[in-house]
Amino acid sequence: NTLVDMGYAVKNEKTEMYSLTLKFLRISSRKLASYDIQRELHPILQSISSEFGETVHLVERNGDRVVYIDKFESDTNSVRMVSRIGMSLNIFTTAVGKAMLAMSDNSEIKKLWEELPHKKKTSHTITEFEDFINEIEVIRNCGFSMDNEENELDVRCVAVAIPDAYGEYRYAVSVSAPKNRMTDEKVNEISKRLLKR
Repeated sequence: NTLVDMGYAVKNEKTEMYSLTLKFLRISSRKLASYDIQRELHPILQSISSEFGETVHLVERNGDRVVYIDKFESDTNSVRMVSRIGMSLNIFTTAVGKAMLAMSDNSEIKKLWEELPHKKKTSHTITEFEDFINEIEVIRNCGFSMDNEENELDVRCVAVAIPDAYGEYRYAVSVSAPKNRMTDEKVNEISKRLLKR
């Protein structure tokens, strides 16, 4: 109970089993070896990165944050993403975060929204709840999310949420690139590939 209170463990209500949270990433990266989904998706991430020549990420949701647990960078492009395994970002400003949130009820999203401050990271960051929910509805309709320079200027990102063994959307995969390479045509191609799984 102390570990749960401190955010180091979480109880799965379906199985009543406890597991470690990603807060342990700040202490040691060895925990990554225990993630079956990371091992399962690793070759797929590599394939997607090779296919499109861009950076591919696997993230896990940790409350109001997303944590990067795997990454592939293409050798074909000289411009690299600043992301790294273990990095944690605000769930509301990332394509991966929005993809996972789109699998939640609006009431859950609103509750989480109201608990956090919303500052503009860039001039494109969504800071009004009504605008954010409108974006979530678009994601639900098309099946994928976009980060249009909301987290970092000149970077666009396409993402889809992935369910775990219990059907909970705790993971997401994304492809990121500078906006001059991430054209609308490329977004269309990447989204089709990600949705195909």
